[in-house]
Amino acid sequence: MLGKKILNLALLAYILVFVACNNEPKKEQPVLADTIAPAVAVKVPQVVTKDSITNAITVEEEEEEELVLTDSINFAKYAVEEVSKVKKAPIDFSSYPEARSFRTRITEGYNEMEVNFAGHYVATYFGCGASCIMGFMVDVNDGKIYDLPLGEGKMCFWALDRAVHLASSNLFISSVCKENENDKEVFYIASLWDDEAKEFKDIDKKEFLVSKN
Repeated sequence: MLGKKILNLALLAYILVFVACNNEPKKEQPVLADTIAPAVAVKVPQVVTKDSITNAITVEEEEEEELVLTDSINFAKYAVEEVSKVKKAPIDFSSYPEARSFRTRITEGYNEMEVNFAGHYVATYFGCGASCIMGFMVDVNDGKIYDLPLGEGKMCFWALDRAVHLASSNLFISSVCKENENDKEVFYIASLWDDEAKEFKDIDKKEFLVSKN
């Protein structure tokens, strides 16, 4: 009986020693930084020499061709005797009742500008939609209002210039146009002011163009 107790005590002591050994704290092993750092993909730029760029890339530089007008407008052919410097007469809206709808624009233009067409008229114009302008001119001598040859029928889709005129000439160029965007030639929509009849008359380009060649 005594021998059995001794055997049990010995077995218990063995178990306690085994458990104590397993619970002993382990020494930490040194860890290199590279082993715990996350993997990072780094894009290394390639070194490209000047020669390799020249061979690898071809750049085409297209110079925009400028439209060169081969003719000039001869405003002097239709010159007026003199450009008026008299004090402007008040605008006479009764001379053109329909113009009252544009009273503000006409009045502002007339007051702000000097004579700019046919010797004694102040021409003023304004937008009337996409690629469209309209306008009137006022005689500084008596304030009477007249239509300008603008608006429908006097415009074009590819307009290089519009409402070209001088104070010293009766010639009025409504539009300088191209038929198509890439055309190199232009055509003109023009009128000549008859100061006695008080009306504009169409005029062909051969009457007012002077060749530069």
